Amino acid sequence: MNGSPSAVKEPATRRHVLEIGGQRMELIAPDQPDALLDDPVVEQRYRLDNYMPYWPVVWPAGLMLAQAILTGTGSPPVPPSQGGAVLELGCGLGAAGIAAGGRGWHVTFTDYDAGAIAFAKRNALLNGIPPDRMDALEMDWRKPLAKKFPWIIAADVLYERRLHPWLLDALGQLLAAGGCAWISDPLRNSAQDFPLAAVAAGFACTAMPLERCEQGLMQNGTLYILRHAKLKF
Repeated sequence: MNGSPSAVKEPATRRHVLEIGGQRMELIAPDQPDALLDDPVVEQRYRLDNYMPYWPVVWPAGLMLAQAILTGTGSPPVPPSQGGAVLELGCGLGAAGIAAGGRGWHVTFTDYDAGAIAFAKRNALLNGIPPDRMDALEMDWRKPLAKKFPWIIAADVLYERRLHPWLLDALGQLLAAGGCAWISDPLRNSAQDFPLAAVAAGFACTAMPLERCEQGLMQNGTLYILRHAKLKF
C-alpha cells in the first residue's frame, strides 16, 4: 500500500541467522520495531487505514513459506525457473521472496511500507540475489501494478478479515492465467473463512498443512494455493 517514505532514518539493526530448508539465510531487521510507532507517517496511516508496522518481525509464516519454496513443497511443486517472474505481496523483510530468488525466479518485492521495501532489498542482496533479478516497489493492494505474474507469494497477510477483499481483488488483477498464488498463514482465526471468500472471488483454493521446526519447537501453519477458477457453461 503506497505512501511517503518513513520519517525514521537509519534505525539500529539486528541480524537474524536462520536455517531454512537446509540453507542459511540472514535477515537484517530494525532492532527496535516499536520505535516505528513514533514515525509520523505511521501515525498518519494508522488514522487513515488502521495501519500497523508489523513488517520488522521475522514471522513464522514467512519462514514456513520460505521453507516450502526452497524444498519444493506444494501442488504443483516450485519449478526451478530461470527467467520466471514472482511477485511477493507484503514482503516485510523478504524471506519468502529471497527463497524464490534462490530458486532462480526474478523477484518483485512489494509492500505498503517503504521501510519494508528497503530492508527486503537489502536482505536480498545480502543473501546473494543479483540486483538485475529483483525489483522492490511500494504497492497498495487497492492500486496494484499494471502487470501479471505467473506466481504470487505472500506470508501472514490474513491477520485482519477486513483486508481479505483488498487482497483478493489485487490477486484477481495480478495473477496471470494459469498461474498460482501461495499464501501462508500461522493458523490464525482470521484466516478460517478465507477459502470461502477466495472461491466467491473466482478462485479455486486448495489448503495444505505447513510445519517447520525452530529451536526444537514445531511451528504449524496452512498454505493456501489459489488459481483462477475455470468457468463452466
